[in-house]
Amino acid sequence: MEMVNPHTQQPPRFFAASPRATWIAVVLIFLVGLGVRFFQLSDPPLEFHATRQLRSMFISRGMYFENLASAPAWQRETAVSQYEGQGLIEPPIMERLTAWAYGLAGGVDLRIPRIFAILFWSLGGLGLFLLTRDLTDANGGVIALAFYMALSYTVMASRAFMPEPLLTAAIIWAWWGMAHWSRSPTWKRAIAAGLLAGFAIFVKSTAVFFIAGAWVGLLLGGMGLRKAVKSRQVWLMALLTILPYALYHVYAVYITAKMAGQFSLRFFPEMWSDPRNYFAWINVIDGVIGFEWLLAAVAGFFLLRDRFARGLFLGGLAGYVLYGWAFMYYTTTHDYYTLPLVPMVAVGLGSAVAVVFSHLSVKRPWAELAFAGLVLVPMVLNLWDANVAMRQRDFQADVALAEEAGALFKPDDQVVTIAPYYSGTLQYWGWMNTNVWMSTADFALRARAGQSYDIKVLFKESTAGMDYFFVMNFDELDAQPELKAILQDGFKVVKQTSDYILYDLHQPLTP
Repeated sequence: MEMVNPHTQQPPRFFAASPRATWIAVVLIFLVGLGVRFFQLSDPPLEFHATRQLRSMFISRGMYFENLASAPAWQRETAVSQYEGQGLIEPPIMERLTAWAYGLAGGVDLRIPRIFAILFWSLGGLGLFLLTRDLTDANGGVIALAFYMALSYTVMASRAFMPEPLLTAAIIWAWWGMAHWSRSPTWKRAIAAGLLAGFAIFVKSTAVFFIAGAWVGLLLGGMGLRKAVKSRQVWLMALLTILPYALYHVYAVYITAKMAGQFSLRFFPEMWSDPRNYFAWINVIDGVIGFEWLLAAVAGFFLLRDRFARGLFLGGLAGYVLYGWAFMYYTTTHDYYTLPLVPMVAVGLGSAVAVVFSHLSVKRPWAELAFAGLVLVPMVLNLWDANVAMRQRDFQADVALAEEAGALFKPDDQVVTIAPYYSGTLQYWGWMNTNVWMSTADFALRARAGQSYDIKVLFKESTAGMDYFFVMNFDELDAQPELKAILQDGFKVVKQTSDYILYDLHQPLTP
């Protein structure tokens, strides 16, 4: 007996008509996506938000050296102090896994965190396919997976040593758990959904917007407020969603105080009233996803046949809006804050495409092939763009320069620095602990919070007891003319090349 699409009374089309073709397509998408991501795996992880990746590199290396008795004492002390100096923002899951893998590998190997990131992202892709297939059909699942794996921005982001690849995967599986429970609300599924949602928030607390929004939308859209409040399963899921991060928050903020400063310089309500910030936000979305894809995805949410699913993703989208509103400064300046929106848009696009495919006439198979071609072409172009971007710059030169600069100093030299990536490459590959002079962006951020500085006073405070002032970022020095004048007019240059200038703070120039 021929299968029939329950919504159109037509035979299933394309991938929905062939489980074998579906899984062949899924495997091919993963193989192509992984092939691009494993390209130049040994490159230093500096091509995508290098400062954020360096933070994780410091933490994982410090964790590894912490108990490495064979390392020289000075090296172990430097690695551990750099690790401890990073502070605590979220549970260091990726970093701890990487440090453990360093131990197995017998040394620091920066390919390892790349591999972890790629595997986590791919695991999220599997969850996305299963989720979208269950909410639409196999056509929607394949399209959602292709968008997720082939979007050029995500190729770079999914290789990054940051919490975001794991965070995105955890959010996807949390959504899967919610949808799975909504179709058959058993206690077993309630526990699974609550644990998956709780883990996503535990990975990074900002996930609460995507998780809470989805929960509220799913429950109100599917059950209604009164029934949800009376449900013991809902209360259990709420407890499991909140508990993991709540316990960690108490530990990190009130017991160890390691995360006490996390919430400073985060919220800027005055930005909400400036329309320019909303246009900047839209530009970030356009750069990460493509604003037109977001609009198409919203239409796809309304086409989802299950009211629980419609509530889940419309609620999740509302959560994203609140998230962007709450962290507007970072939403408009740090594009990876938009990364969890990618799988949400993928589901919406999968829903829209599934509806289109379901209405194609049986007598016009060429329409399927034409539509598939329209989907395949941007996928290939996106992957090509990502490949070209990875070839554009060789970061080995940054590593070599950092090693050269680090060799200029003794381990006990006290140095103030202006260098690329907040002096991160200099500190990591140059094995230096330095005091980092604030950038113009730092001054601007603090000015938003009402803080102001007298540069001469700040310079005197920052260089007290220091031996050298080392400059590797000339653009940043030029952007701070008052500091530049203090250095050029006040201290002797002991070494200068086309890449750096070294000022001796013990040799002031005679007025």
